[in-house]
Amino acid sequence: MVDQKTWESTVLQEFELPNGVKASNRIMRAATWMGQAEEDGTCSNTIFETYSKIRAGIVVTGFQYVMEEGQSVRRMISNSKPTDVEGLKRLAGIIHSSGGLAAAQLVHCGCKSLPKYSGNDIFGPSEMEVSGLKGEGVQVKAMTVDHVEEVTQAYANAAKRAESAGFDVIELHGAHHYGLWQFFDPSYNHRPENDPYTGTSIEGRSKAMVDAVRAIKNTVDIPIQVKVDSSSDTVKPEEVGELTKKLAEAGAYCVIFSGPNPTQKPKDLEDAYFLGDAMVIRSTVHDSGLLFGLVGGIRSPKTVIKLLTGNGDLAAAFDVIQLSRPIISEPALLRRWTEEAKVGTQEIARCISCNRCFAAGLKGGVRCVQFESD
Repeated sequence: MVDQKTWESTVLQEFELPNGVKASNRIMRAATWMGQAEEDGTCSNTIFETYSKIRAGIVVTGFQYVMEEGQSVRRMISNSKPTDVEGLKRLAGIIHSSGGLAAAQLVHCGCKSLPKYSGNDIFGPSEMEVSGLKGEGVQVKAMTVDHVEEVTQAYANAAKRAESAGFDVIELHGAHHYGLWQFFDPSYNHRPENDPYTGTSIEGRSKAMVDAVRAIKNTVDIPIQVKVDSSSDTVKPEEVGELTKKLAEAGAYCVIFSGPNPTQKPKDLEDAYFLGDAMVIRSTVHDSGLLFGLVGGIRSPKTVIKLLTGNGDLAAAFDVIQLSRPIISEPALLRRWTEEAKVGTQEIARCISCNRCFAAGLKGGVRCVQFESD
């Protein structure tokens, strides 16, 4: 078990952002689609109730689409128009009232978007066919350079709305096969060598994500973090390391390492299942000045301490830890772990990674079905 002194000096240590704003601890609630927005993307009372129960140093909202064409699933949160600010402001206020800093995760889902939201046309880095929700083939149109630049500006506009609404942090979603990652991943990006977003070089593959960071940096004065996949079938961790360095140069303060399959079962894999690739990335980045976070398969207080301190066989520590499914099951998990540390009886998160919570998202909203009666 983790003793109280270690827990308080590590997990409950204040986490200072580049602008001097401090989170009360080093646990982030990872961005998670909850399926609780209204059909038009406005924030609902159900969303406010859900976020009022979450306890974390920084609470990252479920992904907010920056353009209507960039939605991948129903009842996503909209940050695509001025009228969204009112609901987003209330959401940020709810998070603040629960003791956390509020982070807005922004996304354009690219070729994972749904035709019903995009006027029947799906856009991505390249012309190709992808599999739809029901396994059917969906034809993707390649974005023009002007279209990519329009999306980049949409990220900046959404960040400005988030800042106006009182959010403390912007998180760019550059993972999980969504739009920005699609430009980086050669399996999606087949753009030719003479295209500024070419899929033939790290520079071209990185450009969409890097440009989005720069556009936001030039628009708002709040910290920017980026979530990226640590690898994929066609991307090596070392390549993500090169991307990470470019994100630091563009103005990101923190990069969160995830992976293309974020909802795996830790019991079938090692705890913190993206750790190996993340450590390879870290070894290539060196003195970038970046902070680093990790998400994926983290269930044990001992693992949290190990990741934050670098104790054991880790060559370097992470600055923050993100948790998703454990906090869906136990919104106040951090509070439980903190109370248990006082008496030396910490138990692992009760979440069993059954993923039934996400299936429930299509039927009224994400919730822990396994322990629903608790």
